[in-house]
Amino acid sequence: MYVLAPNQIVETFPYSIGALRRDNPNTSFPAAPSDQILADWGVFPVAQSEPPVCDPADEDCLQIDPVFSGGLWTQAWEIRPASEEEIEGRLARKQDEVRAERNSRLTNSDWTQLSDSPADHGTWAVYRQELREVPDQEGFPWNVIWPEPPAA
Repeated sequence: MYVLAPNQIVETFPYSIGALRRDNPNTSFPAAPSDQILADWGVFPVAQSEPPVCDPADEDCLQIDPVFSGGLWTQAWEIRPASEEEIEGRLARKQDEVRAERNSRLTNSDWTQLSDSPADHGTWAVYRQELREVPDQEGFPWNVIWPEPPAA
């Protein structure tokens, strides 16, 4: 990952060696240009950094222009609050996702309730009821504690 930053002012981020070649079609660059050659063109490598922890329910963690410090460019992040519409959409999608997982677990355990199943019907019935109650949990849909299926 690179930044085009002539005079330490970010012009384009992210930037690539391919973009450098495209932007300078009359210049022949080596297959793997050195950092010095790139620097001569105002292109610098950007050290990656871990994004900060943000709450996916109501925040966005966005990569912003890198920061120049100590002679190095480093990836930078910003946490921004999501809009009400985004929050509502995320909540609906997460609820759908968790319910789909719950329904899949119920479907995968349907066989335990058949009359000729060797499974302990009562134990599996309790598990299946716990699955049905997942949407009633305190942290639903963001913090779900899945019940453990009975031993086979």
